[in-house]
Amino acid sequence: MALGGCTTLMKETVSKRAPFDLNCDASSITIHQLGTRTYGVAGCDKRATYVLQGPCSGPGSMCVAVMNSSVEEG
Repeated sequence: MALGGCTTLMKETVSKRAPFDLNCDASSITIHQLGTRTYGVAGCDKRATYVLQGPCSGPGSMCVAVMNSSVEEG
């Protein structure tokens, strides 16, 4: 159960950052988990990869989504 909550928090962290980076409405973005802390994001004919840094669980977690690729068109 705790792992599911952690995964949800990680996905939420990416979903808050990606719309800004892709200049795309949040409702148009899809997120795919690629690894333990790596997510692929697609929306508005753009794609990017994010890596989560910092603790994503526990009290006061400071998980941050960092783009790990350039924004690709298509």
